[in-house]
Amino acid sequence: MQNKLILKIKLIILILLFCSCTNNTLSGHVYDYDTGEPLSNVQIDSNGNKTETDNNGYFDIKVKPNNTCKLSLKKEGYEAKKVNRKPDSIGLFSQGNLKNRKIYLFSKESDFSSKRSNY
Repeated sequence: MQNKLILKIKLIILILLFCSCTNNTLSGHVYDYDTGEPLSNVQIDSNGNKTETDNNGYFDIKVKPNNTCKLSLKKEGYEAKKVNRKPDSIGLFSQGNLKNRKIYLFSKESDFSSKRSNY
């Protein structure tokens, strides 16, 4: 009986270790700040992993748990943007981290573009 309990505990620990070593997915939507329209073909890089947004501005990208995730977003005609995300207390990125959040890019023509604002 005690051997079965020890075996179950070892199996649970092994599963937890395996799960903590797998990649996590971070997702979100990218929009034009001025129009509110979703942006397609935004190039996203996270610590060497790359993806692009789809026609709805949606993206998901593999990230390593327990590491700060640094997203770099670029699109022709828009200011580049960097977003940093830290994992939660168990080393993962919670589903609400970016999934339902919007990331906005400023058009280079926008009044909010860094090249136009010299205040």
